[in-house]
Amino acid sequence: MDINTKNKKIREIIHSFVLLSCLFTAVTVILGHSASNFISKPDADVSAEPKGSKKLVVIDPGHGGEDGGAVAADGTLEKTLNLEFSKTLYATCKVLGIDAVMTRDTDTLLYDKYSDLEDYSGKKKVYDLKNRLRFTEECGDDVLFVGVHMNKFSATRYSGTQIYYSPNSEKSAEMAQLLQNKIKTALQPENDREIKKAGSSIFLLKRLTVPAVLIECGFLSNEAETLRLCSTDYKKEFSLTTAVAIGEFINSYNR
Repeated sequence: MDINTKNKKIREIIHSFVLLSCLFTAVTVILGHSASNFISKPDADVSAEPKGSKKLVVIDPGHGGEDGGAVAADGTLEKTLNLEFSKTLYATCKVLGIDAVMTRDTDTLLYDKYSDLEDYSGKKKVYDLKNRLRFTEECGDDVLFVGVHMNKFSATRYSGTQIYYSPNSEKSAEMAQLLQNKIKTALQPENDREIKKAGSSIFLLKRLTVPAVLIECGFLSNEAETLRLCSTDYKKEFSLTTAVAIGEFINSYNR
């Protein structure tokens, strides 16, 4: 066995171990007393729960419909991956007992969600973002917002998850850092990116006052990473890692 093959096998063993650790953490969270504040219990007396103990995760798949977002060299559309990752994350959250909703679950923009206008010509993108904001705000104050996007850059060598956080809630940076750490440990040991505070160009994070992050899952400009992002297994691994981080954040937030 040559050294490259040996190193590859070692990395695969470490990767599998970390994922199993995440899964163990998830199961522990479900069964353990420490998770009682955010696990849905059909027979529980909701009125007996302490105020603020129930958090709702709003998962926002970016783009959709007429807006495809970034496009990979092989034609893969960002809007499609955003929705697939979000659906997998939503399902994983549900399995872990974390309450979650999605701003969209079909290939569509949300500009006419509230039927504000008769003609949205030239205003679709603006109203799409406004309605994502409105939807999140209508979910109440006990909300965590998670935007799901894909990255792209002119240089094809860049890869790895990048997370932005809202400047309007001090908890946003904490959640972003926890997510970044989990993803680095479980999936991307070579990823040394730092979390970034959202600027004015990120409409939702600049306006939301609840804890809010935007996850750029990977680079569609990188061919190898695009193949990875399209993998069903990777979507499940990424979603499990993200959901476990969200669960830990909620538990910490409540304490």
